[in-house]
Amino acid sequence: MKKFTLLICSLLVSSSVFAQRYTTEIFNDSEIAVMSDVSYGVNFNPYVDSAMLGGTNLQPLQADFYMPSPTADTTTNRPVVIVWHTGSFIPKGLNGSPLGTRQDSAVVEMCRRFAKMGYVSIAASYRLGWLANSTNLDVRRGSNLLAVYYSIQDAKALVRYLNLTQMGAGNPYGINASNTIMVGQGSGGYITFAYATIDKHSEVTAPNKFKYQDSTGIFGQPVLPGDSYVDTSIVGDIDGFGGEVVVTGQNTLGLPTMDYSSPGRNYINHAGMPDDILMAINMGGALGDGAWLEQGDVPMLSIHSKYDFFAPYDTGMVYVPIGQQFFPVVSVTGSYGAIKKANDFGNNDIFLNANYTDQIWVDQQSTNPTSEECLYTVEIAPPSATMPWVVNTAPWNWYDSNDPYASQNPANPNIEATSQAWIDTVMAFIIPRMATVLQAEGVPAGIVEAAQSFKVYPNPASDLVAIKGTNGSMFTSVQAFDITGRVVYASDATGNSLSIDVSNWNNGIYLVQIATENGVQVKRIVVN
Repeated sequence: MKKFTLLICSLLVSSSVFAQRYTTEIFNDSEIAVMSDVSYGVNFNPYVDSAMLGGTNLQPLQADFYMPSPTADTTTNRPVVIVWHTGSFIPKGLNGSPLGTRQDSAVVEMCRRFAKMGYVSIAASYRLGWLANSTNLDVRRGSNLLAVYYSIQDAKALVRYLNLTQMGAGNPYGINASNTIMVGQGSGGYITFAYATIDKHSEVTAPNKFKYQDSTGIFGQPVLPGDSYVDTSIVGDIDGFGGEVVVTGQNTLGLPTMDYSSPGRNYINHAGMPDDILMAINMGGALGDGAWLEQGDVPMLSIHSKYDFFAPYDTGMVYVPIGQQFFPVVSVTGSYGAIKKANDFGNNDIFLNANYTDQIWVDQQSTNPTSEECLYTVEIAPPSATMPWVVNTAPWNWYDSNDPYASQNPANPNIEATSQAWIDTVMAFIIPRMATVLQAEGVPAGIVEAAQSFKVYPNPASDLVAIKGTNGSMFTSVQAFDITGRVVYASDATGNSLSIDVSNWNNGIYLVQIATENGVQVKRIVVN
């Protein structure tokens, strides 16, 4: 996908406050609202039980939206972060893991953290299912490719849904859908990689590895050797158009019913809406074909385990376990190969030219065994060299120890504190880089935190708020903003102490910006 040049958006808040919102948590847990089970589309899934859906295979596509509550935040042009879950494109449990839904702990945690910074974050589900345990290479590889293909169609449908709600449905989520970033965990990394790079249908039909070797199709239909696994007359194109299903009505669950005698199996969602994104981030996963990545694709960041057995760190084969054996599926390009190519193409120049000095960037360059910028390498070796598949490749994941599938995940030690610490690292790596990309689209650079420290008290306040510098800290100006970005107080006074009368301010949240010769600090206060 080529980068789409965007018009600079009109910001409702001041430059400093806007940037601070998207680099620092300024809301607390109680101020985060969650809209669950939002239906962003519907599409055909051959692997769902049609009886569970009222006699149709047209499955609803759902997502959970995390955002600051309207009582805490009235901003209406917030950037969007979509987080795609892991799970090998197979439903939880069937994939041999307690993970694999949009309710996975690491997905929820990251969404909540993004929301506390002011983003609208989305934990999204997508169609699952492929014939992973088939001993037939065509069936195994072809159904796996189609699983990824379906997920890209679903991801496009979600981005178009966001644009539809913003442009034509009153913007209920308070977003600027043009400023959408994707994060993928595990198999979700395949989604973000593919979304960022596929822009021609030939990319999924021309490679020999995506063509039949035999004369029996994935679902038993006759084919010819050399035919593509992807038949657009049936499943539509990668954007989700064509191969349209014939709808016959609606069932008691409100889902469309379909004519199974007609060949089309694609339901078109939100035609006419844009589906561009600004940036893609993967935490594991791989690029289905290295040739997908071209000069001009969107910037990418990767977090990947050097010892990942199932999605190679560099290039190699994806394997699926069947009984006591591992069967090859398809050769892919892992994060190292993909990021190196993106860097060489100049796609990541926005990061490489930024001269970051934050510790996580410095550390990942000094400890990264490949010294490839824009890639954070996880180095947790398997405990046994004879069983390289038993390795914790996603240490940010934890889960309910009482989950019936918990015992099937021996590689993950399942210690929440450790996983949270890894999420700290991931967020420290990606958030400043996300801010850089947003800045290029009209969002100002993040505030440089001053070395000095200030106390702002009492908090909450109803009468006077005191600002006091510690350790000799001196301010050069002070401003206060309400949550819409309106300046409610400004002073050019210099010194190390100041009192602000807030007795006439409306109840609510305010940001106090304290400027010094060395930078700016922003403090959040509540007036009641």
